[in-house]
Amino acid sequence: MQYHPIVKLIQQSNNMPQIPKAFGQSLNMLLEPCEYRINECIDMLSDVPGLESTLIQILNYNSSLNRKILTLKDAIVYLGARNIRMVAIAYITRLILPNKKGRARKFNNKTYWKHCIGTAIAGHKIAEETGLCDKDKMFTYGLIHDIGITVLDICLPLYLDKIYTMQLERGVHHIAAEKIILSGATHTEIGKWICSEWGLPEEIQDIVGYHHSPFMNSKSSNEIKIMYLADSISTNYYEKLLGTNRSFIYSDKIREMLNLSKEFIEDIVNKLPAEVDRVNRIIEYI
Repeated sequence: MQYHPIVKLIQQSNNMPQIPKAFGQSLNMLLEPCEYRINECIDMLSDVPGLESTLIQILNYNSSLNRKILTLKDAIVYLGARNIRMVAIAYITRLILPNKKGRARKFNNKTYWKHCIGTAIAGHKIAEETGLCDKDKMFTYGLIHDIGITVLDICLPLYLDKIYTMQLERGVHHIAAEKIILSGATHTEIGKWICSEWGLPEEIQDIVGYHHSPFMNSKSSNEIKIMYLADSISTNYYEKLLGTNRSFIYSDKIREMLNLSKEFIEDIVNKLPAEVDRVNRIIEYI
């Protein structure tokens, strides 16, 4: 993928987001509790611009704390590895998502951000119901599963607008529209490439790269299956936000493999709009 002409254009745009390699290394550590070494993790996360001040501000804003958070170490000790992982990814995601960085004119990144939150929520609920993987991890993965679209918005906004127009006005499926406009590439391939460039864990690369095609990955992990279903649920929510009448039909095979009932899926669908609004207000503060 690194030699694809679209990747070349992304690199030549000089707008590609830069994230310290230390972030990927620290995330690898946080994903594996046995590898969690607090002092080393603190040193790595301290290289992420603005993360320490943001964490301290958030925690001190919470009046229920019985002590003041003064340093990054205080925050990490208080929150623990799992919560730090979630906040760190949410923070990094916010650095490159909605308000300031997106440059597309027709594509609305704020609305699309709600789809990402919806995917995160649905992934969390499915993981909790099935017990097949870490629910908090699935929430954080949901936030960054479409990072390829973010990169297009920042680096190649005209291309993204063409894709969006083809999808919205001509009813072309967004993957098909991407392949037409991006010379055969898709946002999943671009996302997998950028995750590799940033040194993010292989597990995240696979989630980003295969959440639309869970059986293309020979591993076909539970995380990928859950993200596929969560993304499908949230895509239908997103289509309603856009005011279209289209529905994205998910694979019943995946639902059955996860041993989930249709009633459970319908319950997520019904609760998702209110949940997205609630979580969006929280993340906007970050």
